[in-house]
Amino acid sequence: MAQLSFSGLDELILSMSEVEEIPADVQDAMLNAGADVVVQAQKRAAEDMGIQDTGLTIGSIKKSKIKLKDGKRVIYVYPSGTRIRGLDKKGNPIRVRNAEIAFVNEYGTRTQPARPFVWKGNETSAKETTQAEAEIYNRWLRSKGL
Repeated sequence: MAQLSFSGLDELILSMSEVEEIPADVQDAMLNAGADVVVQAQKRAAEDMGIQDTGLTIGSIKKSKIKLKDGKRVIYVYPSGTRIRGLDKKGNPIRVRNAEIAFVNEYGTRTQPARPFVWKGNETSAKETTQAEAEIYNRWLRSKGL
């Protein structure tokens, strides 16, 4: 009768459980590295598509702080802040969120064609984003001797 034996199976199981429990600081570093790449890609895509009336929308693209959502760590990249778009009839400033302006540029209107710089930036940076996050992850694995 044939016999099957394994050597090192216990170590492999231990290693896989360690990998499963990536520390929060490593997760944060991975998220930040990926977000940095996405920020630059979205800014490049916006410049390429001519979304540069004043440059405020491009300059407002930033990453958020890391947050917990449904028990998972997340980070967002979006145009943040507001700007004054003009004055109302009483002379008070009209504030508009940069995210609204980005939305109109992304999807267009009846009279303005869509310029999907967020989508293009995200799509073109997917490989580079994954690579930046993988470098952090691999560094952590090497520190564990895996």
